[in-house]
Amino acid sequence: MQTIKNRSTFVKIRNNGNFIKGKFIDVQFLEDSSLNGNISVGFTATKKIGNAVKRNKAKRLMRELARKVLIKYGKINSYYVLIAKNSILSTPFVTLEIELKKLISC
Repeated sequence: MQTIKNRSTFVKIRNNGNFIKGKFIDVQFLEDSSLNGNISVGFTATKKIGNAVKRNKAKRLMRELARKVLIKYGKINSYYVLIAKNSILSTPFVTLEIELKKLISC
């Protein structure tokens, strides 16, 4: 699993990929055969979530979700961008895992 770091990659996924809305997390998804059998993941937490402490906590939660869920259930040769919503901070981790499994299985 790789982390997306370039803004150009985020823009490419936004323009060409699929957008899936969830209750706690939104997911942008794009299949790309140039990844050589890897899964690339990016994380976004906007200022609407709150101050830096809350945004960092949301990103930590999403990174752990990616480690647990995307490695097992994610499609190989794909980009995923996880976008946090306000409700991610007050939701149990198990519920977040279940939602992410449902979102990526669509």
